[in-house]
Amino acid sequence: MLHYQVTVADPKGHYFDVQLQFEIAREQLQGTGDQRWIDLSLPTWIPGSYLIREFARNVLFVRARAGSVEIACNRERKDTWRVHVDGAQLAPTSPALLIQCEWRVYAWDLSVRGAHLDDTHGFFNGTSLFLCPKGFEQEAIELTISRPGENLQDWLIACGLPSQPGTLKDPHGCPVLRAGGLVKFQATDFDSLIDHPVEMGGLHVESFTALGVEHVFAVYGADTDLDLQRICNDLKPVCEAQIALFEPERKKAPFERYVFMLHATDNGYGGLEHRSSTALLFNADELPQCGVEKAPKGYEGFLGLCSHEYFHSWNVKRMKPAAFVPYDLTQENYTRLLWIFEGFTSYYDDVMLARAGKLSEEAYLKSLGRNIAQVMKGPGRLNQSVADSSFDAWTKYYRQDENAPNAIVSYYTKGSLVALCIDSAIRQQTSGQKCLDDVMRLMWQRKGLSGEGLQEDEFPSVVLEATGIDLKQEITRWTQSTEELPLSDALKAYGFTLSQTQNDEQIYLGLHGQFKPEGMLVKQVINGSPAHASGISAGDLLVALGEKKLTETHYKRLLAASQPGAELRAIAFRAERLLECNLRAGAPVSNEWEIKKLEQIEGNTVPAPWLQ
Repeated sequence: MLHYQVTVADPKGHYFDVQLQFEIAREQLQGTGDQRWIDLSLPTWIPGSYLIREFARNVLFVRARAGSVEIACNRERKDTWRVHVDGAQLAPTSPALLIQCEWRVYAWDLSVRGAHLDDTHGFFNGTSLFLCPKGFEQEAIELTISRPGENLQDWLIACGLPSQPGTLKDPHGCPVLRAGGLVKFQATDFDSLIDHPVEMGGLHVESFTALGVEHVFAVYGADTDLDLQRICNDLKPVCEAQIALFEPERKKAPFERYVFMLHATDNGYGGLEHRSSTALLFNADELPQCGVEKAPKGYEGFLGLCSHEYFHSWNVKRMKPAAFVPYDLTQENYTRLLWIFEGFTSYYDDVMLARAGKLSEEAYLKSLGRNIAQVMKGPGRLNQSVADSSFDAWTKYYRQDENAPNAIVSYYTKGSLVALCIDSAIRQQTSGQKCLDDVMRLMWQRKGLSGEGLQEDEFPSVVLEATGIDLKQEITRWTQSTEELPLSDALKAYGFTLSQTQNDEQIYLGLHGQFKPEGMLVKQVINGSPAHASGISAGDLLVALGEKKLTETHYKRLLAASQPGAELRAIAFRAERLLECNLRAGAPVSNEWEIKKLEQIEGNTVPAPWLQ
């Protein structure tokens, strides 16, 4: 067994201390003779966030002991430390040697991916903290969390791992961490350990039961008037709908307890899925208040985020690409299927809200229109297929630069539109008797329950088996080419029409920027636009446009009052060099898409997937 202890060592300096203790037999050591060693490694990325993040950069030191003797521990690679055991420690009569290691981790990453610690709370993903000895990945694990000090306010710990029997807990099952105290958890293996993040502090906690499963919602950082009970009430039918989608007969979730962990911030957004929990980051001002009936404008988006991460409990945590079985956390794991595992989840997040009665049809269609606009406004969709976007996640999607709109398309957003087209095609060809739900259920039975990964070319055959419909050619075309998706046809089958709408701008320039006191700092230039033709580039500082100093107010007035074809004199600085060019205003380009009911329906329609 591996014994880890995480200590809240220096919250003001943002340091966790981690200790590891384990016994190792002679035959488990690497090397020969008196030159023996064991390697300890830290993951370089975290599942669900496809970028090499180099978590080891936050490790200050690693030390080791064999029994009571300090032994050498050297960094072997960027993510690996080698613990050296010489012959003196290997007594012939001893069956195993006790190794003790300790290290310190800097934790000041306020995101769902890393670790964060101050004197009010602590949060960590195991991928940021836990070095694993090579060959011990399948060993059972005991995790201890300790908090030295006196006269400190009690902290609650939110975590999906089971705690030691007899642990003091709050009414919702969250262990209590007292000053000078400790709490112990158990994990079946290293993969389980790093797939259960920990949030601890002065948490606001509520819980609800969905189809027999306890769901805990723990919040740090929210205002005191947060209506957490309303959040739980709204999420309960959403969770039940998702459980029933995958298990319509048994209605059994793949976990015994689920934990939502929310860090409410002044300005933040994010979510990361785990097998029985999720870490969330969201703006506190967009959460509901006690005594206020009307929810903030962004609350539906918050419920959509929760729905998205919860759906991942099936789609990507248990049903996953074969390239992820098992994860290799030392390097990139390439797959062209993220449009299924991330894109389909982006499709179902709002669909499940609507089915559960937490999103009106009008609100759903507005959200869908925004997703369509997000894809259609970027010329990157004409340069990168959604399958290539999946493959390039490691180098492009998670490393976007000023040219991103011209070069890439999102496997999240376009993947959700591919799901819309597949779902519509199945419903049309089966007269509404089959749909994408049937495909997801078969995938769950074939892949989720077995742990077998989905092969790169296997999905069309799953669709065929689940529905009797052969969509291989269409799926290949929609995912491996840059051909436009048949969105209008997909929506027409439900009795809706898709159209572009005009915005308030009278001209199109094709640039995006950030206003500063001295002018506009250009962030992005769209290929084929007037700004592109004039020679303006990202990084330029526009100081004058149309014979006047460029301010945000002046810029908006120009967009609203100028006419296509107008010549606008632009003055800019590129580094220290003065530039002058002419911008010929283009005709307005609408990036807004509207979905409405058809006034006159031709032919038969099928029930829409978002209907209850």
